[in-house]
Amino acid sequence: MATSICVLIPAKDERLVIGATIKSILGAGMSVKDIYVVDDGSSDGTGDIARSLGVSVLRNEVNVGKALSVKAAVKHFDLTNRYKFISMMDSDTLTHREYFSAMEAKFASNPTPAVVCGHPQSRPHNWVTAYRCFEYFMTHFVFRGGQANMGVVLVAPGCAATYRSDVFAKLDWSNDTRVEDMDVTIQVHRKHLGRIVYAPKAIVYTQDPQTVTDFTKQILRWHGGTWQVGKKYKMLQGLQRVDWEYKFMMIEGIVISAIFLSLPLWAIFWPKAIEAGLLMDFGILFVTSLAAAITDKRWDVLLCSPAFLLMRMIYCFVFLYAFVSVMLLKRPMHGWLSVKRYEEKA
Repeated sequence: MATSICVLIPAKDERLVIGATIKSILGAGMSVKDIYVVDDGSSDGTGDIARSLGVSVLRNEVNVGKALSVKAAVKHFDLTNRYKFISMMDSDTLTHREYFSAMEAKFASNPTPAVVCGHPQSRPHNWVTAYRCFEYFMTHFVFRGGQANMGVVLVAPGCAATYRSDVFAKLDWSNDTRVEDMDVTIQVHRKHLGRIVYAPKAIVYTQDPQTVTDFTKQILRWHGGTWQVGKKYKMLQGLQRVDWEYKFMMIEGIVISAIFLSLPLWAIFWPKAIEAGLLMDFGILFVTSLAAAITDKRWDVLLCSPAFLLMRMIYCFVFLYAFVSVMLLKRPMHGWLSVKRYEEKA
């Protein structure tokens, strides 16, 4: 007979963070018998650390990738038959103590959702992670709630998403795109498996890239994978509501990125207009940073906001680069662009 909820954590070379992640899950009320780690060929003792904390560990002797690791662990531990809900968690993620109760409260609504998305927040470290906090604020304040209300959530984040087990069993976890969380989210829409809802009180805290190089690697994987998923499911041609949301987001991204990156050229021909535009843009950025600082109690976001212009330039460039690579040049862009983990002060 199925019990309530379990947690599944895919991990590869996560020695620096896996222990804190498991301890935070235990602190949020989960039992060690309901926590499962799949060690995808780690060479740093990740699986040993997880095992020492009492959780169940499956080890892949050879690295097979995140999606196939998830698939293997669910089968090995028979999770879809033993539990009503499967909560996915990244190995660098700390859970708020009310995370699982907030998830279960959303599943208690009628009709029962297929998937509940949590609310990732960035842990403070430096000016790069401050920008990521700014991004997360924009995502959740501007997009996530509205997308959930309209039934067009594009991504149930891999660090904070819980699935009904009967839904999870119908998903194809494969490595043919770089963003398995978005891939399976679109499958929920395509297969009409139920509602995807948002739980703003189900908070997790992620460890984000600490360098511009690692930030660039991460968003290249995200953007490249987003174009891959759109191509895989023919979302630019599709007519479901989620397809229209995808088209709107991607076309808007192309237009804004092109305009933003062409500002130096505009400055040559329309210098006064550019000055006014930049002042207006910085004003909006400052106000948004202030709102994020107040809402998330992250004053480093406001202090670091003058540097966000550089990060936005990088973001726009990578977005267009990924579009050209995947959609025009048809490059495969497979493989994992890993970012370096780092120890944080308690």
